[in-house]
Amino acid sequence: MKILICNFESLRTPSGVASYAIKLLRYLPRMEALTTRNTFQTPLEERESNLEAKTRYNEIFWMKPARIALMNRKIRESGLIHLNPFNFTELILLFLAKLHGKKCIATMHSNINAHFLTPILALEMTRLIIVYNMMLVMADKIVFLSRAHYENYRKYSMLKNAFKSKAVIIPNAIEASRILTEKKPVPDTPLTCIFVGRFERRKGIYDLLSLAKQLLGENIHFLIVGFGPLQPQKPLKNVTIVGKVDNENLFDYYDKSHVLLMPSYSEAFCITILEALARGLVIMASDIPGMREKIVPNRNGFLFPLSNIEKMKEQLLYLKDNPEEIKRIARNNLEDVQRFTVASQAKKYLELYRNVLGHDQNPL
Repeated sequence: MKILICNFESLRTPSGVASYAIKLLRYLPRMEALTTRNTFQTPLEERESNLEAKTRYNEIFWMKPARIALMNRKIRESGLIHLNPFNFTELILLFLAKLHGKKCIATMHSNINAHFLTPILALEMTRLIIVYNMMLVMADKIVFLSRAHYENYRKYSMLKNAFKSKAVIIPNAIEASRILTEKKPVPDTPLTCIFVGRFERRKGIYDLLSLAKQLLGENIHFLIVGFGPLQPQKPLKNVTIVGKVDNENLFDYYDKSHVLLMPSYSEAFCITILEALARGLVIMASDIPGMREKIVPNRNGFLFPLSNIEKMKEQLLYLKDNPEEIKRIARNNLEDVQRFTVASQAKKYLELYRNVLGHDQNPL
């Protein structure tokens, strides 16, 4: 029986959700993908069909009739629909699936995040809460990426009993082939820190730039990888803005770095952490529930109080002066990340699919 995984962006888009979907697609042979748009014009993954929809504010406003027919046919031919919702657009897929009597699961990826709310972000948060609660009503199971992620959504659930019966926790995963047996050699100096994420205040990008400014006199360099509007900044000689990097080439930048710096104000369990662990980087992250759950201080790296630039500075200077600590933590991380391979997490999804479809059916 075929499983159809649905994603808003094409699967090779440089985003954590696309990266997550592509792992399941590659690991589970009877899964196919239906994606909505291809903004970055990336090549399509094998077994991926793209609807080529025109969107505005991340919502479909026009799609060719032939693509509407394709969407309907793909859903009708599948046994189970696996959604990764954020937008109202995904509700179209949910309604079609239920119209055809299909089982549905939904994996939530974003946190409901009230930090630095602007009118636009407030509308986005409201949209996510509405979409999530519609999923809670109509989907058969809802997947969260960590206990903190689960608790974040529990607070916004209108149907508490439905939440208790439908909520499942399955963490993100990394391909075993991405996990090094030993960290690739990087010169001890300068200490190189990498940031990977969207350029927005909630990801802590401006805290990072303030930190870099305070460390101008130190032998520490920052690589900033991601996309989004950055407010005009005076160029800093210890900062390299790399910009957008596709998922395949991202690991080259991890291998040039010693430390992953994540000053986020809210996270579920982002794939970036697993990617960095798999390459033996020290993790420095905000002391928030999603990070606290996975990062053991002094074993995997360090946690710092939210937006505390002085503590970040202290931790980086410690690592700069203690390269043996970087090597020790790198060995720990290459060992600990083995718990999160795609093979182990895909088994959990297989079990979930079979549970939703009924134990008498073997979907894959």
